[in-house]
Amino acid sequence: MSESASSPGESVAQTPSDRADAPERGARSGARSAGRGSGLGFDQAMDPWLFFAALALACVGLVMVYSSSSWLGSRRAGSWEFFLERQGVFLILGTAVMLAVSRVDYRVLRRFSPHLMGVAVSLLVLVLFISDDINGARRWIDLGPIHMQPSEIAKIALVAFLSATLARRGEQIRQFKAGFLPPMLAAGATMALILMEKDLGTTVLLGTTTLILLYVAGTRASWVLAAIMVAAPLAWSQIVNVGYRRERVESFLSGDDYQVEQGLIAIGSGGPFGLGLGNGRQKLGFLPENHTDFILATIGEELGFLGIATVVGLYILLVWRGLVIARQAQDRFGTYLAVGLSALFGLQALINMAVVLSVMPAKGITLPFVSYGGSSLLVSMAAIGVLLSISRRPKPWAISDMRGRGRAPAPDEPSWATKLRETATGLAARAGLGKQAGQPRAQVQPRQTRPNTRR
Repeated sequence: MSESASSPGESVAQTPSDRADAPERGARSGARSAGRGSGLGFDQAMDPWLFFAALALACVGLVMVYSSSSWLGSRRAGSWEFFLERQGVFLILGTAVMLAVSRVDYRVLRRFSPHLMGVAVSLLVLVLFISDDINGARRWIDLGPIHMQPSEIAKIALVAFLSATLARRGEQIRQFKAGFLPPMLAAGATMALILMEKDLGTTVLLGTTTLILLYVAGTRASWVLAAIMVAAPLAWSQIVNVGYRRERVESFLSGDDYQVEQGLIAIGSGGPFGLGLGNGRQKLGFLPENHTDFILATIGEELGFLGIATVVGLYILLVWRGLVIARQAQDRFGTYLAVGLSALFGLQALINMAVVLSVMPAKGITLPFVSYGGSSLLVSMAAIGVLLSISRRPKPWAISDMRGRGRAPAPDEPSWATKLRETATGLAARAGLGKQAGQPRAQVQPRQTRPNTRR
């Protein structure tokens, strides 16, 4: 939203949707004006704990990618540092992207979320035609030195689009046709395209995140349960009617999954403190994908239970700080966006760990920030930058204004205390206790108590 350019004595025309986000005048407005003059543009510094958790996970991932892929790199590319160098470049770029995005007003995503969603959907369609078949799936676009995975972009795009839609609809979310159905249709179309890439894991991840956002926005719990009941048989049909998925489930139920067995052997060999960094043996050709989907097994083998507990603790810290940021956000869009991104990170990490620990059948889900993968790391760091931007409580940018040209500029976002005070004033006015046009406030008569005649 753009800053107000009117003088203190001028009134600002507002629509009914704008009144829900009316400004807080007075001393707070003066403090904001001083902030604008200083050029800072933020009410507070970014969340240090979220920054630490994300960067710590990325650094742990860099070290473990080198340790787990050195033997594989020497065999495939003739260099022990092949995967380390590539992941290191993406970590540097990702950190720069995270810091840059954290300085941007996150409300820009609200205005351009339809455009971002359009780009993501276009890439999801494009990958079906130009991607090579890798392990039975078409998920990557070859860009020369890197392979881009459009589903990673679609995750962030869908969360931003749903957050903007839910924030715009407000109380209409409790209506089925106007509030619940449109977000479900948008999410369903995106999930259908990802499912065509043979990526059931990401499809389930986005579906769960969508339902979480709808529930947080205030939709009826019965509709969420109904959506789960409709989606469950569809997901089951995608498992039993697709050969390799059915084989994975049968292997899981029989306990005869080679990859999972080797992962459990690696974790069991590590014990409480591990065999030592670089001393793992399962990476020597025994454990497939040990630097991507099953990198947690290598962490358990070389760093032991203590290493796994540290990684789990960092994810808990990251999700917790994301939810704290959501609670302290300036507007509903910021709240929904922070909840959605936190849910994405938490659910993806939970699914990956459940697969490695043989709690659920194998899925092609990586461990965020830790597993090898350039596009995944870049998108994840950019998402952290968005969360850091929300935590900074930035001043609205002119480009963030959601309203048409020629209308009044958007005021600053009010505090929760101001919103509560304005809501109470509105309720009092409806009851006939507020100020009438040109009339003084009506006096409230004390309530008459009737004598108790009951015996």
